[in-house]
Amino acid sequence: MILITGATGLVGGHLLYRFRESGKNIIATYRELKSLDKTREIFESYEKGAGAQVDSFQWKQSDILDIPSLEMAMQQVTTVYHCAAAIDDLPFEEMKNSNMRGTENVINVALAMGVKKFCHVSSIAALGEAVGDRSVNEDDFFNLDGLNTDYAITKFGAEMEAWRGTQEDMMVNIVNPGIILGEGNWECGSGQLISKTASGNKFYTCGSSGFIDVRDVTRAMQELTESDHKNERYILVSENKTYKEVLDLIAISLQKRKPYIPLKSGVLKLISYLLKIPNLFGFLPKLSMAKVQSMTSKTKYSNAKIKKVLNFELTPVQEAIDRVATFYGQRN
Repeated sequence: MILITGATGLVGGHLLYRFRESGKNIIATYRELKSLDKTREIFESYEKGAGAQVDSFQWKQSDILDIPSLEMAMQQVTTVYHCAAAIDDLPFEEMKNSNMRGTENVINVALAMGVKKFCHVSSIAALGEAVGDRSVNEDDFFNLDGLNTDYAITKFGAEMEAWRGTQEDMMVNIVNPGIILGEGNWECGSGQLISKTASGNKFYTCGSSGFIDVRDVTRAMQELTESDHKNERYILVSENKTYKEVLDLIAISLQKRKPYIPLKSGVLKLISYLLKIPNLFGFLPKLSMAKVQSMTSKTKYSNAKIKKVLNFELTPVQEAIDRVATFYGQRN
């Protein structure tokens, strides 16, 4: 029996679709019944009418901060895909509770229930910085003394909880996706890259990052977990691109104007100091210096390890954007 936490989120919803033919052997968790509509929309992005398949799974109402509900959901489960997490535009305490305490709870219950395999969805935010000009890889350890965003701190803390499972013979694999491009959840996280561009966004930041198709993320998760690989983490990045390049590709796919006003480091630093300014550029009122650094850094990430382990080609960023933007355009 397989349990997927956060099955109404972006990664969890797409992962659930991969198990659609064995729905009765899958337990999917949700917090609010209405959130299943998000998963139905994700299913529809694969095939019209596929949303009806969502009801074939065993859905259980559960909260990763509520241990009794986790215990009820995890009965007879042998494999856990932990996708539930808080995103990076929430208050720190909320992120800390969901990402760190929540993962601690999931690991503790999984160990108590005798779960054999555990796949944890982390982030490239939980990686360290590379030395020199090389790309960041899985061996670059997080620097707690560095200038880190609240999100990065909580995702690193969540990884540390996941690693505890290896001490009791649980097979653990951790994936560190870059910025995930995928259908669903348009109003939060990476989905806003699509929705805000569609609304005529004029601004872009001058940094870069690694990007990955959500379908590659879920395929990698399934193949890693069903293999004999264990106790490793894997960067999931298809290509490294600047934010401007990605936003331009999205704008072209949506037939919108490309963003043309750069928000350079100096401008963002000024905004971070002037916290009383209204939410002028669409950012949170509290824009930390760590967030400014994250938005303007030109970090590159290596995908050599995952390409060596798995036998499939990662989807080019433009192909992923074209597919996601097309679906967004059809639903609006």
